[in-house]
Amino acid sequence: MIDLSDGTVSLSQPDEFTRFSVRVEGSVRVEGSAPLEGSAPLEGSAPVEGGGDLARVVQESGLGRLAADGEHVVVDPAALRSLAGPAADERWDDGFAGMCAYAAAKGWVEPDGGVLAHIELVQGAG
Repeated sequence: MIDLSDGTVSLSQPDEFTRFSVRVEGSVRVEGSAPLEGSAPLEGSAPVEGGGDLARVVQESGLGRLAADGEHVVVDPAALRSLAGPAADERWDDGFAGMCAYAAAKGWVEPDGGVLAHIELVQGAG
């Protein structure tokens, strides 16, 4: 699961290959829509300049790009590997390759190799 929040991007559960989503927390806007509200704690992160527009945050973070449907993020596999940090060992590579093969069979991999992740909104806590 990839967390986008308050200008940060982090990967939680890097060894979990049966779920793949981008978790949106805080106030983030999909271009042309009202802000998406939510909140939750983050673990380890990569800085991004401010919150705001989801497409901008995704692009500036190097994570990938917002899909044309506005409901998915196209995640760059190299960015995901980087976010996995020390967890990205040979075993991780095998699990990730399996996840990508499954995603490709379902039509969830773009021609450029980007993997589609659905956007999960986390509604505010407190």
